[in-house]
Amino acid sequence: MRKPFIAANWKMHKSVAESVAFVNAIKNKLPDPDKIEVGIAPQAFSLYSMKQAAGDSGLKIIAQNAAAEYSGPYTGEISLRGLKDLGASYAMLGHIERRRLFGENNEAVNKKVKAALQMDITPIICTDETMVQKEVNDEIHYVFQQLMSVLHGVSLDQIKRVVISYEPSWAVGVGQHANAALAEEGCRMIRRTIADNYTYEIADKIRILYGGSVNPDNIKEIMAKPDIDGVLIGRASLDVDNFLKMVNYAETEEKSLARAAGKQKSDNK
Repeated sequence: MRKPFIAANWKMHKSVAESVAFVNAIKNKLPDPDKIEVGIAPQAFSLYSMKQAAGDSGLKIIAQNAAAEYSGPYTGEISLRGLKDLGASYAMLGHIERRRLFGENNEAVNKKVKAALQMDITPIICTDETMVQKEVNDEIHYVFQQLMSVLHGVSLDQIKRVVISYEPSWAVGVGQHANAALAEEGCRMIRRTIADNYTYEIADKIRILYGGSVNPDNIKEIMAKPDIDGVLIGRASLDVDNFLKMVNYAETEEKSLARAAGKQKSDNK
């Protein structure tokens, strides 16, 4: 079973004080970390303070970006070695806004992914819907070209440690309703791409997240899809109450089912 992963991308929001206050407000209300993994990607200057505040709550602290180089004359970059030292579990790489606004290309993201794996930090690889036709075993498949370019040189052993986030351009940062069926189709095709280029066994174990207009109203429908293992949430994750509703979506559903079962039993008496 692939463990669900609910992750927040705060982008350029919240001060250190606001970030720590947020962690303190949620850390005792998170789901069982053995059942659902929860993480937050804040601005870089809040990573250490949030890690300290999170303590043993199970909350994962995620870097929004990282450099391919571990050290050197790279003013303004974020070192993977430094992230490892402060206890960051994941680094989000290749986000669509990094590509659109800062010109990151597949080659640059590929170097970052391999550097993160070498540093034993799990990359969350963000990819879009760019696909090409490819013949595999005499069958025509649609392959995520961007994703496979970013995974170039990543070995069979390394790919097992990767998390992939599908973030279609039609749904990121636009505030429209997420289409669960389209989200599932994209994640399913990513899994097929991994199977074609690695193995079906590996593809079945890799967690694939969906990012784009996720909120408390649609998270249950999205998470019910078989090939969606989690979500990468933007603006809806900035509010404590909304975030807790989303990370506890499974518990809320269990309670609803329990209430419905109780009512049915009462009606049958």
